[in-house]
Amino acid sequence: MKHQLTTAADVRQLGTILFVGAHPDDETFCAGALLAAAVRNGQRVICVTATRGEKGVQDEAKWPADQLGDIRQRELEAALHLLGITEHLWLGYRDGECKTASHEEAARRITDVIERRLVDTVLTFGPDGLTGHPDHKAVSRWVDAAVHASSRRPRVYHIAQLRSCYERYLRPADQKLHIFFGTKRPRVFDPDECAICLKPEAKSIAQKFRALRAMPSQMTTLLQAIPPSDFVSALGTEAFVEPKAARRR
Repeated sequence: MKHQLTTAADVRQLGTILFVGAHPDDETFCAGALLAAAVRNGQRVICVTATRGEKGVQDEAKWPADQLGDIRQRELEAALHLLGITEHLWLGYRDGECKTASHEEAARRITDVIERRLVDTVLTFGPDGLTGHPDHKAVSRWVDAAVHASSRRPRVYHIAQLRSCYERYLRPADQKLHIFFGTKRPRVFDPDECAICLKPEAKSIAQKFRALRAMPSQMTTLLQAIPPSDFVSALGTEAFVEPKAARRR
């Protein structure tokens, strides 16, 4: 693939897509509009989630810690339904403990998904985990190993944070919400540095917005910090880089 993908029609070139995330909401926040567009294109979309995000407590009174795993599981089911995604697998690891899980086992399980479901493209975190979260970093390592072991050798794209969106919207929000808690500042990219820089059609963006709202335990404060009038500018465009390009940054 030599030219940048920017439209829903271009997304067809990705074939069968596998998104591998660490927690419920990773797929929606990072790629919800792209995945929704792919589903409408008639492409197969599979999501794999490593943990149920049970340590992501934001408001104990509303979403108790001892119930959060179940809560986030239900939220993810609702979000995937809104995006049109019907294939999802849990890896079943504990939130915050992916770095101590068996690397070989996790990679093997992802390889199995790639092989059995005939995956053409994998979307996931880069080595820095985007936000610096150790679970995100572990998932990136697992995918690298899984793709290397796979006979299919699917294309891999790492989630990228666009410079303009970060500086104008997410950096101010981060000062209150600590989205990028594991790093002082995420790696940022300009659009022309990305292999995929999707500006989705209105329907996909609306699906992403509704899916994020279906995850109130994690998204209430973020969506309050970014009003609906700014949603398209802040979170509408989804970008991904090829691994080699990410390493050069």
